[in-house]
Parts: sequence; C-alpha cells; structure tokens
Amino acid sequence: MKRKYTPFLLLTLTVCLLSSCLSNDDSSSTVYYDTAITSFSVGTLKRHVTTASGEDSIVKTDCSGYNFYIDQLTHEIYNTDSLPYGIDASMAVVSISSKNSGTIVLKNINSDTLTYYSSTDSLDFSVPRELRVYNTNGDYAAYTVNVNVHQEEADSFMWSRKADNQVLASLEGMKAVCNAGKIYVFGTDGNALKIYMTSMTDGNSWQEISNSANLPAEAYNHVMAHDGTIYILNQGTILTSTDAQNWTELAKTNLTQLLGYSSSTMYGMNGNAIMSSTDNGVSWSEDLLDTDASYLPTSNISFMARTDESVDNADRLVLVGNRIANNETTAVVWGKLAEYSSSADSDPWMYYPPVKDITYKLPTATKLVALNYYNGIIAFDGKQFYYSEDNGITWPIESDRTIYIPDTFSANTTNFAFVKDDNNYLWMIMGASGQVWRGRHCELGWKTYQTSFK
Repeated sequence: MKRKYTPFLLLTLTVCLLSSCLSNDDSSSTVYYDTAITSFSVGTLKRHVTTASGEDSIVKTDCSGYNFYIDQLTHEIYNTDSLPYGIDASMAVVSISSKNSGTIVLKNINSDTLTYYSSTDSLDFSVPRELRVYNTNGDYAAYTVNVNVHQEEADSFMWSRKADNQVLASLEGMKAVCNAGKIYVFGTDGNALKIYMTSMTDGNSWQEISNSANLPAEAYNHVMAHDGTIYILNQGTILTSTDAQNWTELAKTNLTQLLGYSSSTMYGMNGNAIMSSTDNGVSWSEDLLDTDASYLPTSNISFMARTDESVDNADRLVLVGNRIANNETTAVVWGKLAEYSSSADSDPWMYYPPVKDITYKLPTATKLVALNYYNGIIAFDGKQFYYSEDNGITWPIESDRTIYIPDTFSANTTNFAFVKDDNNYLWMIMGASGQVWRGRHCELGWKTYQTSFK
C-alpha cells in the first residue's frame, strides 16, 4: 500500500516546488509604467566638402562630441551647436537610450508606420522626426527630434544689395541710426535736414519723414539712438523722439557732440572734454582724462561700449576719430574701463598714442565710422574695412579676413552712412550712387536654443 502513494507524493512535492520558484522570479512579473528617452547622440557622419582645387568630395566626420539636449516637458530633442556645414543627416547612425528599457520606435516621415530603432541602422534625420518610447504597458511618449546642421559656413559673410535709391544719392551728408526695428538716415541736401526711414527687414523702399521740429541742416551729424529713443543735439539742446517726427525737449546743455550709451551712462563732448550723464541726458559732468584734452578727436567721432567679460559689472569704452593737428595720418583712439560697482574707483579716459612699431594702424580719413561688431570694433572709411580685436590698439585691414567689399560696390570716401541693426546686419548706404547694402556674418543669424531645463 505504501508503494502506491509514493509516486503521487513525489509528483505533488515537485509541482509545489516549481510553483514556489516561479513566484519568486521578480524579473518576470514587474511592470514599468514610466519611461522616457534619456540620451541621444550621433556618431561618424558623411560630410560633403569642396577641396582646394574646387572639386566636391565626401569625408567622414566624427560628430559624437556634439551634445543633444532633451526637454522632458516639451518632449523635444535637439543640438544647440549645429553639426558642420555639409553634413549628410539623411544617413545618420544614432545612439538612443531609454528609461526602464522602454521600447524605442521611429515614426515614418510620410506615414504612421512605425519602425523599431536599431543602433546599427542608418536613419534619415534631415527633417524633424517623431521618436516614440513605449513602456511595458503599451503606453508611449512621443519626442520631436531636430538634428541641426549648419546651412552656411560659420565664418562666411554675405552681402545683399538692395534697390539703389536716388533720393539718398542726392544727399550731401548723412548719418544712420537703428531704432525699434527701423533704419533712419539723417542727412542734408545742402539746404535743409532730410530724414528717411526703412524697416530693417526691407531696405528697398524708404519713407521720407517731415522735419516737424524745424531742425537745422547740420543736425544730421548730431544724432544717436538708444533703447527705443532717438536723440538729436541742436545748438546744445537735446531733443528726443521715438519716430524721428515728434520731438520732445530733454535738456539744455553745453554739449557740442552726442556720443552714445554704455550700459548705464550717456556720453557726449563739449569740444574740449568728455562728458557723462547718469540720468539719461538731463544733467552732465566732466570725465577725467589721463592726458591733455588737445588729443581728443575733433571730427568723425565714433563711440563704442561693450560689456567687459573679464571684470564684473563693467563696460569697455572706446572713442575713435580724427584730430586736426600736425597733418596726422593716424586716427585718434581713447579708451576707458567703466566700472559700476560701489567699491570701484573712477578710472580716467586713456589716450592710446600711435606706436611706431605697431604694423596695423587706423589711418585718418575724410570720413570714418566705427562701431561694435562681432568680437571687436569695425571701422569703415567708404572704401575699406578695418577691424580691431584689442579695443582699438591694432587695426588690420578687414578685407584680408572675412568681411569683403562686394564686387559691384560703388565706393565714396566723403559721403556715406554705416550702421549695425538689431539683428547684427551691417548697412552701407552710399552717397552719389545711392547704393544700399546689407550683410552679416552667417553665425550671428543662427538660432539660440535652450540648454537648461528647470
């Protein structure tokens, strides 16, 4: 009787043991409801380049060092530093990771078809793509992937010629300012002040603005703009306007020249001194100079101010112009570090005397305009560019670099306007020919993306 029950007991024990083992296997019973794309990167990609001989060629370029940012709120994936110009993003091998081993699929460009992601497949990211990650319950999160590739060479400069304008060509003197998305040209026809305006996205059509304040012809040379306001100096009186037509008197001063603004201070000159105002031009005080005021420029004066990254809460100021003395052939340059912290000393303006051993000097010119551009200061004399990266000490000829003179450009060394707009475009508006040119470094027009998410 005992023998009959022995096999049955052994079979029952075996089933119980197997059931116990299966119930303790966590990996087969855990379900994850949360998942996300946690990393995205590209590897070595093909790049179309032009060789020195002008032939097209394809080279392999390692792009693994380009960071891709993942915005988990908007579900966007993108690289802020675009891949090099010429990269073929239509055949990209990418590496993608997900949280809790979520299943990654890619939506077809032209249909709702889904394809499983494989780290060895070449994928087309030449256009934005939808990437999905599924959890073990079948729910998914969709991400939009943008693999950004430069469409222009970073260090290239592009000019576009606008329609020639004979009204501007008839002006005998002119100065341009950018204000609130518009380019204003103040000039004289020899008898009266003329004001013309165009949108900084246009440049082909110009609107004449009436001189409602009856400003004199020479007032064109005493205009500046800052933070949505145009300032003009008329025989010591400062007037302000937002549209160059309706003017309000700001203050009566002893100024002979308006210069410009730093981040917190307005600057001008009274002929033999540099003046500053911390209340937007209402009251003025004389700045300190490190040498005799006779070395200050007397014509073609340009003022530049930019944040000094090496000093907290400070601007680097530069003053450039000509001085009528001893038939000088080198332009006058002054500079100052303006510090705004309460504990900072008040530094004087420093005169940069011409140094005999410096090769690249800024020559005097019949007309000279300088302004901040890119990582330095660019000066234009109507036919040639000069560029300083050391705050006005040396001035190499810029055509030896990247900003070139257009082939069909009509030079004029006595009458032109040169200005930078709010989108980092340079404008050349030429007297006599009426040519209007607009151009910028391609890099300055590239989109800035968010890289920090909180």
